[in-house]
Amino acid sequence: MPSYEIIVQRSAERELRKLPRDVQRRFAVAVDLLREDPRRPRPGCDVRLLSGLTTTWRLRVGDYRGFYVIAGMAVIFTKFGHRSNVYRF
Repeated sequence: MPSYEIIVQRSAERELRKLPRDVQRRFAVAVDLLREDPRRPRPGCDVRLLSGLTTTWRLRVGDYRGFYVIAGMAVIFTKFGHRSNVYRF
C-alpha cells in the first residue's frame, strides 16, 4: 500500500512549535500513523471530517487539534492549537 506524504505549512509549523514538548511528540506519533490512511481513525490517531468543511479533517491529541486536508497522496497540515481557540478561523 502506498504511503501518503506529510506536508506541514509554515504557519502550522510555527503553531506546532509553540505547543508543549509532550504534545509535539504525541502529534509526531499520530501524524506518522496518518501516512498509512489519513481517513481511518485508530488508537492514538483520532481523526474526523469537520462538519461544514467538506475537505478539512481534524486530528485530536488530548486537548489539542491539528487540521489537515488531503490532496491526492499528500496530507497537508494547515493549523495546530488548543481546542479552546483552534476552531476560530
